[in-house]
Amino acid sequence: MPKIIAGFSAASLLAISTLVAMTSASAEPLAALTPPVITLTKAGGAITETPATWNSAVKSTISWIVNGKATAGKSGKSFTPPSTKGTRIQALESANGVTATSNTIIIGNVAVNGFITISYTDPAKSQMSVVLPKTTPANATPVLQWFSGPFEVKGAHATTYQLATGDQGNDISLQVSYSAKGFGPTSATSQSISIPVIPRSYSLIWSEDFNSGSSINASVWSPENGDGAAFKNRGWGNLERQWYLDSQSAIDSTGVLVTTATTTGANAYSCYYGTPCEWLSSKFVTKNKVGFKYGRIEARIKGPVGAGTWGAFWMLGANIDDRPWPGCGEIDVTELLGRTPTTVYGTPHGPASGQSFTTSIDAGIASDYHTYAVDWLPDQITWYLDGKPYGTLNKASLTDPAHTWVFDHEYYLLINLAMGGTFGGAIDPDLKSATMSVDWVHVSSINGVGEVIKH
Repeated sequence: MPKIIAGFSAASLLAISTLVAMTSASAEPLAALTPPVITLTKAGGAITETPATWNSAVKSTISWIVNGKATAGKSGKSFTPPSTKGTRIQALESANGVTATSNTIIIGNVAVNGFITISYTDPAKSQMSVVLPKTTPANATPVLQWFSGPFEVKGAHATTYQLATGDQGNDISLQVSYSAKGFGPTSATSQSISIPVIPRSYSLIWSEDFNSGSSINASVWSPENGDGAAFKNRGWGNLERQWYLDSQSAIDSTGVLVTTATTTGANAYSCYYGTPCEWLSSKFVTKNKVGFKYGRIEARIKGPVGAGTWGAFWMLGANIDDRPWPGCGEIDVTELLGRTPTTVYGTPHGPASGQSFTTSIDAGIASDYHTYAVDWLPDQITWYLDGKPYGTLNKASLTDPAHTWVFDHEYYLLINLAMGGTFGGAIDPDLKSATMSVDWVHVSSINGVGEVIKH
């Protein structure tokens, strides 16, 4: 029979002792839920401390730190600091070997009586706002600047901040600079909040698979024939050498749109450069038939061969007639040049057009079919080759006032094979024909973002 000790058996006491030990071992480590806050309410007066909040009941001690050194004998919640301007004051609160640090007050400067705190404003976590602490003097003027990672966000000076796609994977923080007459300036920074990367889900919303027979679907595509003169754009704005003719494109028996550029028959047409045309090719657009606003825009293409060839799958702002290029905006999903046969180009164009992004295909653009795409969102465009990103333009990165974001409205698609021109370069004199093949064009929404506009 077990021995009874003060109403408990020895076995019961052992079980209780073991439970206490297990509970102690598994307890959450001691931490300050909120740091201590020091406050200066009157210039030249005492600084007071509001204690930290701990995650368990503990007894803490206070140390006052002046210019980085602890002040002996000062452990109360009120401290009269030295009057020397520039003196830095902090309070350290310690409990069981764990220390929490207060905000900093600099004597003679605007006193920020607490921490700048940012937080989400909505359940969707799409926007942030700030709570600013009181200052001494109370009329100190704050100037706000939001940061995404280490970089200032252009124009982000409000008390709220709308998160952008480009913020994903970065830390968001806010720096506030204070000024007041008779006081030195003070800057303080909020805590950082890490923005998670949201996985992208794609849903097909429009496709052109070129399965309508040998002729191109006239309800979707229109030819833009000629040398550009009829469109008040001689040489198509690039000093190109071809005359576009819709008969130079056809759908083959496998359901592929094949565009053929050739010198044969070109001399039957008169080009803008004052002599018979040198080349025939074709160009098709969805203008005034089908438009798009945001989403993944992609095509499977086999590029052309030969110096001077310039194949492209691209987009133009549908407002081009009211706001001529480059104000309408242009998104080159891909440009494929025979003079650089292993290089892929993706380019955004707008006022003060931006940079090109490039990547490589070791076997060359004409070796096989490849998928060229952009993810086009309200504040970001990313270029892809065969599903791998190689360039990104964020709206927030356009810090030059001359660069404006013109990628926020309807665009239409273009497919063409140009010859020569400012980007295509000199044409190989021995080249007599070239082809570009397009297997399909797909448009998908991205996490529900993407729109097809039928006219």
